Amino acid sequence: MDFTFPFNTCEIPKKDGIAQPHSIIINTLLCIIIFLFLLQSNNLYSRLFLFSILIFNIFHTFSHAIHISSIKNIQFLLTHYSAVLSSFFLFCLLSNITKYTLKQYQIIGLLSLLIFDIILIYYGVSHLYNIIVFLIILFSILTIFYKYLSNDMKKNIKYVIGFSFLAIFIDINEIISCQSLLQKYGNIPFHSITEIFISIPIILVCYSFYRI
Repeated sequence: MDFTFPFNTCEIPKKDGIAQPHSIIINTLLCIIIFLFLLQSNNLYSRLFLFSILIFNIFHTFSHAIHISSIKNIQFLLTHYSAVLSSFFLFCLLSNITKYTLKQYQIIGLLSLLIFDIILIYYGVSHLYNIIVFLIILFSILTIFYKYLSNDMKKNIKYVIGFSFLAIFIDINEIISCQSLLQKYGNIPFHSITEIFISIPIILVCYSFYRI
């Protein structure tokens, strides 16, 4: 399953101007929403986390605006590792909230996942696998700290995880079915539908942690 972001996303890029305008619109709106949460944040760790999500989404949005093929994987690397950075700041935020210190095996597990992710990049496998590894890192962090959080945060995290799995399912379905969908309905920007579902858990996680 050869998937390279942003070139294989299921919205036919325009040759002139903005490459994938429908995805741009959705992600620009998401950037505005994240920025509004950032303005209302009342905690340093929360601000750092929200700012890292905003940086990720700016890289993500830019990747749909202009496709750069001259530098191999540069857009995916910037987008992917800004997402990984946001998981680090989520870790810092949850550590600050719960005062929980990770056990040695938990640290080794998270570092092993990060090293595995770098190995996948080195060997040039489909970007889909890097996305899956990132999500495992993210869900691992949420799982580690889950029992130490308030009931309201626990409830929100359940929604975040639920909508994340729905978004993953839609994303994988898009990757598998993209060519046949574009052949039949080439004018429909299917990736923008995926972007809408991906936006839901991002907004939920911002809502969950913008005020502590």
